[in-house]
Amino acid sequence: MSAVEYDSPIRKVRDQLAAVVDRAKDDGAITYVTRQGERVAALVPLPVAERGVRPPAQAPVDSHGRLLRAAPSAPGGRFAPDRESGGLEPSPEELQWTRAGLEGIHAHLTTVVTEAAALLGVIGQALAATSDRHMGTVTELLDSLDGRFNAQEVALEDAREVFYALVSPDDALCVTCRQPISHFYGHEGFQHHREVPNPLLGGTSTKAEIYEPEDGHEPRPTYVPRDRPAINDGRIEHPSSPSSATTDEEE
Repeated sequence: MSAVEYDSPIRKVRDQLAAVVDRAKDDGAITYVTRQGERVAALVPLPVAERGVRPPAQAPVDSHGRLLRAAPSAPGGRFAPDRESGGLEPSPEELQWTRAGLEGIHAHLTTVVTEAAALLGVIGQALAATSDRHMGTVTELLDSLDGRFNAQEVALEDAREVFYALVSPDDALCVTCRQPISHFYGHEGFQHHREVPNPLLGGTSTKAEIYEPEDGHEPRPTYVPRDRPAINDGRIEHPSSPSSATTDEEE
C-alpha cells in the first residue's frame, strides 16, 4: 500500500482511512481530501481541532481552557536555617520558596515546549500545502501564527529570571566590620564594596564602589542568607517603583 499523502483524492482516503487516522493520531498531521485536485475537506487530529486558535501570548491550555501546568507562588525574604535541626537543614520557608521557583521554571519550560510543538505542527502543514502549490493555504497557516512566538519568548525570559534567583549566592559580609564584601573582575580575593549613586543613569540607580576600610583590615568572609524575591504565579515579583512625590513651590 502506498504511503498516505497530505493531499489525497477522496477514493484514496476512503481506501486508506485507518492509515490516515493513525498518522493524524501519531504525527498530528492534517490530511486534505481533494476532488479533481481541489480541496473539499480535511481530516484533522482531535487535539488540533480542540485547541483552535489561542489569543497571542496566552499560556498553553487544554481543550477545557485549563492551564497545562499550574504556576505556584511563595513569599520572599531572608530564610535562616531550620532551628529544630540545629541549623543543619533548610527551613520550611526556604524549601517552599525553592520548590515554587523550580515549579515555576517547569511551568514556563512546559509553555516553551508545548508552543514549539504547536508551531512545528502548523509549519509542517504549510510545507505539505506546497505540494500542490496551494499558496493560499500556506498564507492562511502562516497568518495563524501571528503573535504565537510571543508566548515562548515571555515564558523563556520568566524561566531565566527565576533560575538566576535560585542560583544567586548568599550575601558575604566581612567578619571584622560586618560590611558587604565580594569578588570583582580585575581584583584578587574579596573586596569591601558599597552602593553609591550612578551619575550615568541618574534617578535612584546605584553602582558598586570598591573601597579600603579606614583601619586597613583584610576582608574575611562570613555568609548570611540573601534576600530572596517573592514568587508570584511562577514569576519573580518586582516591587513597584515608588511614585515620585511633588511639592508645590512657595512664592
